[in-house]
Amino acid sequence: MLKFVFDAGPLITACKFYVEGQLVIDHLLAHCQVVIPVAVYDEVVIAGSRFLDAQEAKRRVDTGNIEVATPVSNAGLTPILTLYGFGDGEQEAISLVLEDDFQSTILVVDDHLAYLVSDRLGAPKLFLLDLVVQMVREKQLTTSVGCSIVEAIRQRYPESFVEHTLLILEQLEGPE
Repeated sequence: MLKFVFDAGPLITACKFYVEGQLVIDHLLAHCQVVIPVAVYDEVVIAGSRFLDAQEAKRRVDTGNIEVATPVSNAGLTPILTLYGFGDGEQEAISLVLEDDFQSTILVVDDHLAYLVSDRLGAPKLFLLDLVVQMVREKQLTTSVGCSIVEAIRQRYPESFVEHTLLILEQLEGPE
């Protein structure tokens, strides 16, 4: 089972929108392991506790469906991430996927700068929309569910990203 480290934005999105009667996060958790760093937990669950998405994230942490991990201090990486003005959540999420214990773990991030910096650091990463595409490609989600997820979370992303993702999913489905 693949393991993914979620930053705050994708976690909130996945815990906010429903597809076929269940939250997007539950569609994902059925096929992958989700880890969040402590700072993302603090940002989403504690600071945002009055929001339903935060309560849903907390529920999944409390039941062990989402793991909370503390990154090992990486003194060499912190100054680099600080240069970019990242908050604690982004810093810990990027740091976590670069640790030896998290090899083969992929960062799920929706912040474009964090995506680019992760690339420069050699951290494997995906946008949430691309995670949906990957799961459809690997037959962990049907094309129909993948398209429904993209439509459900549409408002969180630029129109061009959404439409491009839907085109990719359409191509995966092939001719009818």
